Amino acid sequence: MHKISVVAAFVCFVLAVSAGCCGEVTIKDDLGRDVTINSPSERVVFMMENALKTYYAVGDPENIVALKDDRWMRKLLDDIFPVIDPDFEKKLTVSVSGDRVDLESLARANPDLVVLWATTPDDANLKAIEETLGVPVFAIFVRSVDDVLHQVDTMGTISDRMERAAEVKEIMHDYMNTTTNVTSNIPESERPKVYWMWTDVLGTAGVNSGINDLIELAGGVNVMKFAENETAMTMEHPVVNLETLIKLNPDVIYMWYNENLDPEDILTGDDFNGWKDINAVKNGRVYEIRNPYLFDAFSPRMPLALLHVAVDLHPDRFKDVDMDKIIDDFHVDMWGVHYPSMEKA
Repeated sequence: MHKISVVAAFVCFVLAVSAGCCGEVTIKDDLGRDVTINSPSERVVFMMENALKTYYAVGDPENIVALKDDRWMRKLLDDIFPVIDPDFEKKLTVSVSGDRVDLESLARANPDLVVLWATTPDDANLKAIEETLGVPVFAIFVRSVDDVLHQVDTMGTISDRMERAAEVKEIMHDYMNTTTNVTSNIPESERPKVYWMWTDVLGTAGVNSGINDLIELAGGVNVMKFAENETAMTMEHPVVNLETLIKLNPDVIYMWYNENLDPEDILTGDDFNGWKDINAVKNGRVYEIRNPYLFDAFSPRMPLALLHVAVDLHPDRFKDVDMDKIIDDFHVDMWGVHYPSMEKA
C-alpha cells in the first residue's frame, strides 16, 4: 500500500506541472503562487538551509551557484554538504542585512531561480527579487509534515529528477514507520501534553504547524490544542504568556535547539521560578533537540527528528532502539555517506 501511494503521489505531482519532464514548467510554490522555472534549473540560489538539504538529497550539486551567507549550523556542527558536493565551500554567498537580501550580491550569482522562506506573497525579499532582478522565486513555507514531503517533489521538478525524488520520499516513509508503527498504537490516555518551545521561549507551535504534526506522530498531543484563544491555537507560531502556559500545564516541554538555554535552566534556573508548578518541570520532563543539523524536522531528516522526539516522549516503548545505527543507516540510504564519520558508503 505504501509503495502504491508513493507512486500515485508522484504521478499526481507530475500531472500538476504545466509542461513535460523538461524545459519550462509552471509549478505552485508553498504560498500557492504559480512560478515558471526551467527544469532543470541550472543556476539555483538557496536562501534557506532545510530546502538546501532536500535539494542535495535529490538534485545535481553543480546547479547550486550560491547560498545565503548564514552558515551558523555548518560552523557549529558536523557538515555533510562538503562530502556530497566537493565545490560546496567555493559557492558564492549572498549577503543579508537585517532581514533583507542584498540584491547586488544576489545578482552577481546570475541565478535562474531563487529558493527562500516566505510566509506571505507580500514578503519584501520575494517581491524585490522578482520585481527588481526579474528572477523567479520559489517560496518555501512548511506548515505540515506533508509540506516537508512535498518539498522533495519540488526539488525533483527544479532538478528534473522526479524519479530520485520518489526514491527519497520512500526512504523517508520507511524511516518514519520506525516511529509510527509504535506510536500509532498508543492510546490517547498515554499521550503526554507537549509544549514546544522555540528560541523565544514563550513562542510555540500552533495546531496548524509542522511541529504539531511531529508531536502527534511521536505519540504526544500539542498542548496548544487545549488553548482557549482559538486564534493563538491555530497560528503557526503563537506566543503565549506565562499565565496561559501554567494553565495549559504541559506534561512535557520540548525545546528547539537553543544556544543560550538548556533544559536544566528550565528545571532549576532562577529565571524560571515561575514555572515550578508546571507538570513538565515538577517531573523533570524538559527535553531539547540536541543537534539541529541532525534533527532538522523541516528537511529530509524529519524522520530522525520524529524518532528523537518519540524516544524522549516514550522511552520505555523505544528502549531497544539503536539510535546511532538508525542515523548511520539513514545517511547511507539518503546521501550515500556514513554518519558521523562522513565517509562515503
